[in-house]
Order: sequence, then structure tokens, then C-alpha cells
Amino acid sequence: MEKKDYMKRMENIHISSVHVYQGTIVTARVQRRTWRRYAVCRISSGKGVLKLDHAVHLVSENDWFIFEPGMYMEIETNGEAPLRYQIILFSYVGLVRQQAAWRTEMFDFPVTGKLQLSESTREVQQMLDQLVHFTPRFRELENIETKQRLHRLLIRLIRNVKSNAAPQAGMDQVLNYMTHHYMKEIRIEQLAAMAGLSVNHFTRTFKREFHMTPVEYLMQQRISKAKQLLFSTEKIRVIAERVGYKDEHYFSRVFKKREGIAPTLYMKNKISRIAALYYGLDDAVMTLGLEPVSALSYEQRVGSHPSVVESQAFRHSGLMLSSLNQNFDRLKGVQPDLIITSDRMQLDHSLQHIAPTAILKHTNDIANSLLYMADVMGRSEQAVRWIEQHAELSRVLQADLRSRWGKQRVMFIRITAHFTRIYGKHNQVGALLYEDLGFLMPAHFPEGEWAIELHEGELPLYDTDHLFVMIDPTAEAYARWRQLQQSSEWTGFTAVQLGHVHDAGDIFFRALGPAGRLWSMRYVAGMLGVKVR
Repeated sequence: MEKKDYMKRMENIHISSVHVYQGTIVTARVQRRTWRRYAVCRISSGKGVLKLDHAVHLVSENDWFIFEPGMYMEIETNGEAPLRYQIILFSYVGLVRQQAAWRTEMFDFPVTGKLQLSESTREVQQMLDQLVHFTPRFRELENIETKQRLHRLLIRLIRNVKSNAAPQAGMDQVLNYMTHHYMKEIRIEQLAAMAGLSVNHFTRTFKREFHMTPVEYLMQQRISKAKQLLFSTEKIRVIAERVGYKDEHYFSRVFKKREGIAPTLYMKNKISRIAALYYGLDDAVMTLGLEPVSALSYEQRVGSHPSVVESQAFRHSGLMLSSLNQNFDRLKGVQPDLIITSDRMQLDHSLQHIAPTAILKHTNDIANSLLYMADVMGRSEQAVRWIEQHAELSRVLQADLRSRWGKQRVMFIRITAHFTRIYGKHNQVGALLYEDLGFLMPAHFPEGEWAIELHEGELPLYDTDHLFVMIDPTAEAYARWRQLQQSSEWTGFTAVQLGHVHDAGDIFFRALGPAGRLWSMRYVAGMLGVKVR
């Protein structure tokens, strides 16, 4: 879009909310956040380094930025003085005239990130200062006047943005190159040329700005990535190559000098503060004899069933993060050495800025998953112990259930605001019911499907002896549940007629973890009158 076109758009926006702040970032502190609203920011004093999504910028007095929702930011100071800033958070919509009426539309802000301005910023700086210190003559007009002042500031600021400005220049370009190409062979002469400086001038400037040499910064990037890769069964030789070292022995010496321990022993002896960010992974960490510093809570997804409190609130004292509001800003406060998560998790890219992040491939085979983690962490004894317990419990419960009931068909059904779903073999509750406990599936359930959605009139196709029901804690889900209970297909269902409809509790989530799987096996058997110690 041409500059004149987006300037025309900017003139027709409605600013719906404004919040004005001044702040300070003290020396040697890092601030991280993911922006939820738009913001215009000016650095009023101090120096620092700002990582904005995948871009790295040096910041200093009178630098300007525009942030947009979803951007991840990490900023830290350089030198002795704190970094001070002015910032305005705002929301807006575009206004478009159609015939005799106006309608609203959303469009992206024309420029974001670090702004390169084409002339002196004194005028826009004065406009921002006036906005920050603005005191209205009439209190009831404060909100209107503030929005008008911000609108004028944004227009003036964007008019001054260089239309042909490169996205990064000088040291910014060097930082971005080193951050994203750390695995390559990088020469100081190459970096100095990017910055447009002589080698000596570049080296002095880099050390002054970052308090380390370019070589030390490159090593920092490589070691950080290596820590992430060490949570795997990859050979040290492969990891060394992936982070830019052709000689694995040289890599090991560099790693040990920096971390105080050889890379082969790092996961086994150095990692103790693990953040588990998928259901069941906190359970796996505890099964291996460690206490996670954080876990992902599912409490809001299963309502007030008493087992939820027992399973998550009192099992460990770590930080519990909501699965419904994935704002991980609180996670940095517990300072994890490592974050482990699942490939089923929609990742927030801010995680990698908090600690090395290992993404595990999801599987319903808890034994293999636990052995993999145990091998990496040097805790195979704990994993083998769980496997033996699981096999013995499965043997005992299957025998007792068969003795009491004979062959029984069992089904798990989940009701949410949007669907009613029946689960087959290829998921955690399927592994629990049909492998661990030896029940039979509904007769006409499609082979190979992990789950199917249940539509009106289809329930009789999947007639079973026992039914476990999970209802999401929403008004819409309970309305679906009541509607199903009032249907003729429900009253004619074998499990309903026999009184074999059971509350599934939280086994849908708990069965994802090793100890949770053992608990769920006992829970299901107990609902059918079979109890073991």
C-alpha cells in the first residue's frame, strides 16, 4: 500500500481506549511480555537491547517504537543507568464510509517495530510529552481529548517515517544475523562490514554496547541452543554440528568451561528446575523423582470434580498456569532451567526467550515416553519401576474385572459446548479402557478412528454395557447433556437401563501422566466395584 493510502486510512480511525504510562527498567533486569494491545513507545533515557519477535535492536534515547498485539518483547538495559520510557497503550478500529453510512473495519497498523524517522523528532516528542502530562480543563472531556491528541500524534509520527528505510541497519543487522545464523562460520570482518565499521571500531562498539565481545555473544547463542538440543537422545557429535562446532571435543570443552559441567552430564546433573507445559508432563517429571517448578492446569476444563483438587492443587507446589489463558509472563519468575512441552501444544514463541524449550512428540504409550525422558535425564530406574507397577496393576485389574463382569463393552463420551464426542482406542482414555483394563469397544465403532462426533439418532449404534461421561463446565455443555438425557435413544441405551452411567471425573486429562494413569485405572475399576490396594 502506498504511503498516501495508509495515511488516508489513518485519518479515519476511531481510537476506543487509551492508557498513558511512564516507566523505568532498572540495571541488570530483563523485562519480557507479549503485547495484547497496540502501543507507541519512546525511550526517554538510557541504553539497552530490545528483542522484538525475531528482530534484535539496540535502543537508546529518543528511539521510537510501535508494538502490535501478539508481538513478543524482551528488553534489558546496558551500562550503569536505568532505561526510562514513555508508552501509550491503545485500541482502534478503522472507519469506512459507504454511501450515507459509516462502518468499522479492522486493518493492520501501517508500520510497526522500530521507527526510522525522516526528520527531527522534537515536534513529536513535544506532542508525546504533552499527552503524558496532559491535565484537561474539564474532567468529563479527558477521555475525548486524550484520544484526539493521540490520533494527531500517530498521524504526525507515521508521516515522519522514512518511506525507503531499511528494516534494520548497522548493529541491528549484525545482531539479527548472529541470532539467526549462529550455526554458521562467522568472521569478525563479515560482521564489521554489515555494520559499516572497521574491524577495530566494530569490536570496540560491540563490547561497549553488550559488555561482551562478538565471539562471546556468538558462543552464548550456540550454548543456549545446545542446552535445548541436549534434551534428546541425539549424539553429542550431532548436537555440536547443529550449533556450529565441527569438532565435538572442542564443543565439549567450550560447554564445560561456560557451564561448569560436560554436555554429556548436563541433563543428568545440572537440570533441576523443569517447567512442564502440557498435561501429564508434570506427572512424568515427578514420577522420575523431580519436582516441576510449573505445570499446566486443567482445572477450569473439568469443573469442580473433587479429584481435580487432589490431582493438581496438592501434588506439587509449583506455579500452576491456566490452560485457557496462555500468558506465560509469570513463568519467567520461577526461572526454569528447561521447559518441556508437547507437539500438541500451540506454542507461544515467547517460551524460547524464557528457557531452552524441548518439544516432545505426543504418544499414548506412556512407558516409551517415560523411558525416553528417563534416558535423557539419567533416571531409568524410576521409569522401570513405574513400568513394572503398571504391568502388575493392569494384570490384577483385568483379572478381577473379568471375574466380576465377564466381557464388557465400555464407552467414553465427552460433551462440550460445541460437540458430543465418543473416543476410540487411539487416545489416552482408549489406552486406559481397552489396553490397560481390557474392556471391549462399542461394536460398530470405526476401526482406526481416534474419536467420532455423535449426532442425533446415532447413539444406539454404539450400545455398551458401561458408559463414562465427561461434561465440560459450561452452560452450553450442560444444556447438551440435558437434551441427550431427555431423548428416547438415551433411555433405550443398555448402560442407562442397567444404571451403569459413570462420572468420568478428570481421567481424560489425568490419564496422560504415569501416576495419573495408575490412578485412573483404579478409579474406573472402582466405579465398577473392583478395588485393589
